[in-house]
Amino acid sequence: MRIILIVSNYNEEKAIINTLNDIRSNASVSCDVLVVDNCSTDESVKLIRDAGADYIRHPVNTGGSAGVIKTAFTYAYYHNYDIYCHMDGDNQHMAAELQKIVNPLVLGTADVVTGSRFIAREGFQSSRSRRLGIYIFSWLLSLFTGRRYTDITSGFRAYNRRAIEFFAKRFKQEIETVTQLELAMHYGGLTGVEVAVTMRPRTSGKSEINMINAIKFPVFNIISLLGTLIQMRKLR
Repeated sequence: MRIILIVSNYNEEKAIINTLNDIRSNASVSCDVLVVDNCSTDESVKLIRDAGADYIRHPVNTGGSAGVIKTAFTYAYYHNYDIYCHMDGDNQHMAAELQKIVNPLVLGTADVVTGSRFIAREGFQSSRSRRLGIYIFSWLLSLFTGRRYTDITSGFRAYNRRAIEFFAKRFKQEIETVTQLELAMHYGGLTGVEVAVTMRPRTSGKSEINMINAIKFPVFNIISLLGTLIQMRKLR
């Protein structure tokens, strides 16, 4: 079974090397590793290159870590990977827990697995503003799907070949948010599960969700989700 771990990077010069070192030393699955850089303006790409890591760099910024995901699905699809795992480049996700998010895919019990910090509630639990944003996102998505979510914005995920093919070939809308991914997955007939993981606190950079964005982002998500609903009806 061929597995690729794709790491999203945007201006993570203070964390990306620690992320890559963690993967090299502690990854609990055998996998190829690729960094997808979203047009960083700091020194992180130079650090990635000097570290000898394989990477792809977007010529323009596509917005947030979700902007990297379409590239990742396309790469995984055309390079014939069976499983695509995703980690953020901020060193919050632990490579030692990759096996946890891969296991349900190997067992065939899910098409998509999300690592949630809020199931066991161990390790870093995120800031108050981010938790508010996560709660609002989760509530919105539950209205559409009827499924309960605990950590909807988590970037620590894994997808099997069926999910890779769906998002690389069938789903034509631009991927802008992870909530959009979840809705498309639901209406596309893909199954998902959350597993308990532990996350580290962010050591540098800024989260996309602050107190202002915790209110503003749900409005953007509603627009994005409506667009996804229209797209999914066309696929049916």
